[in-house]
Amino acid sequence: MIKDYSSLLDESMKTKMTLRAKSDGSFRFICVSDFHAQPGRLADERLPKSIAALLDHTSADLMLILGDLTHEDEGLGSYELLDRYIAQFSAPLEERGIPWAHVPGNHDREDGIPTEHFMKYPHCLSRRGPSELPGYGTFILPVYAHDADAESDAPIFVIYMMDSHTGSSMWGLERGIEDDIGLRNMTTGFEKDGGVYPAQAAWYWDCSRELEKRFGHKIPGAICMHIPIPEVRLIPHNQWLTHMKGELEESAGISGINSGLFAAAYERGDIKAIICGHDHINAFSGFYMGIELSEDAGLGYDVYGTDRMRGGRMITIRESDPGRIISEHVYLKDIPQADWVNTEVDDF
Repeated sequence: MIKDYSSLLDESMKTKMTLRAKSDGSFRFICVSDFHAQPGRLADERLPKSIAALLDHTSADLMLILGDLTHEDEGLGSYELLDRYIAQFSAPLEERGIPWAHVPGNHDREDGIPTEHFMKYPHCLSRRGPSELPGYGTFILPVYAHDADAESDAPIFVIYMMDSHTGSSMWGLERGIEDDIGLRNMTTGFEKDGGVYPAQAAWYWDCSRELEKRFGHKIPGAICMHIPIPEVRLIPHNQWLTHMKGELEESAGISGINSGLFAAAYERGDIKAIICGHDHINAFSGFYMGIELSEDAGLGYDVYGTDRMRGGRMITIRESDPGRIISEHVYLKDIPQADWVNTEVDDF
């Protein structure tokens, strides 16, 4: 029997503060990822400086951190140090009163970075999400018009945040498959890469349909996660046909299992962008079947990366036409405030 997740919509959309467009009708959110803080110490001091520079340059209304906040499953080795680290990187956000949220990456696990340690910050909108879904950190962030009643009016845009888990082999083991289903020589992904599960694709489908049923029209949106879905690799393999922009300097580390999420998004017709992290030296975007697929490059300085690409993917929507998004990769190297940037030396 196929489970119906539409009853989870209200729980999935609960937020402790309402996201609204500005009075001019615009709303901007920027996606960053891959901080990779190492056990036993705080992040490189350039990380919070980079976050501050991006916020001030873009006037973003929301920042989304798409996974791999830490490098090891156990986090930083102690919750005391984890709290200091969260305070460190979130300071630019909290000081400016800018909402933020995160999803876990393949290096992040709930026992290493419990969600509650993030949720205590006033402007953090991260949540565990419904317990009926696999993993943690799968939820919805609705965005409303500047003068809307969030209790009764339809959101103008919805952001589906998704846990992409630890790896395809773990997906198999959870289902009694002992063979290694994440072989190295695959056309899809790699052994240790995770991916969105089919149950999450079904959750998106059901919530999308319930939103349309409730408000009488489809609500445009975006999907954000850490591990790229398999279709992302089609962009660099078909650069001219997909109108690819940006740079690719490592193979897209896509999921070893195709959950059907892209097919669901294409058939529903409401998703305008799917934004992923994971690959630290890829900052590209392109269109496949009308949906923009992108990777945002790594922002952290405690792991391999390059100042030639460090930055974030910014999405701008307008309440007059929220289905027509403006998408761009914002580079730190183009921000005068980021005077520490060195594009002559790569960290890999």
